[in-house]
Amino acid sequence: MNKERKAALIERYHDINVDHDWWDAVYADFESVCKILGIELDATKYGPDIMFSGFWSQGDGASWAGAYRAFHYEAGWKHRVNTYDEAPTKIRDYAPKDEELHRIADELCFLARIYYPAYARVTRSGHYCHAYAMSPSVYEPLVGHEEDFADEVHRHVEDTLTDLFRDLADWLYTRLEQEYNYLISDEAVWDTIEANELDEEEEEV
Repeated sequence: MNKERKAALIERYHDINVDHDWWDAVYADFESVCKILGIELDATKYGPDIMFSGFWSQGDGASWAGAYRAFHYEAGWKHRVNTYDEAPTKIRDYAPKDEELHRIADELCFLARIYYPAYARVTRSGHYCHAYAMSPSVYEPLVGHEEDFADEVHRHVEDTLTDLFRDLADWLYTRLEQEYNYLISDEAVWDTIEANELDEEEEEV
């Protein structure tokens, strides 16, 4: 097949890899990351509560809704595990080269060791999908240290968690954009054309 014919086929089937729920694998990866960090995404009838729009407008982005817990229980609530202490090591095992995830896990760990934010809810407001549509609220933030929990401390914990959760949403958006750009690349489109023998069908016609 000559180059002109190949280029025409690639142009014709440009969207073949993104005409379905192409983001499923990225979402699954994000769920795994969230679990390591101590985040449980809310469930919807379509799957985890993740939203994004992209990748061309200024207001594009990604966001999520769910709950963050600094610790979790195992063995039927008999054994408490400090999620924040495990997260930095586990995230490096899961994504050895991803420095942004390492930073987020490290900062969550640092915050929890000092202030012990036990529970935070993350909700979404407005009509946009980007990270700034997310609004975390901290509850039971300092178990065992209530007497030291001044309003300014609460604001610091909430503001820091807000920044980290938005950073995580931006990380997700970057991953989605990278995946989309790969799927519409000439190489990926041609691989799909060949795998589905669409090039042979064109030759027969």
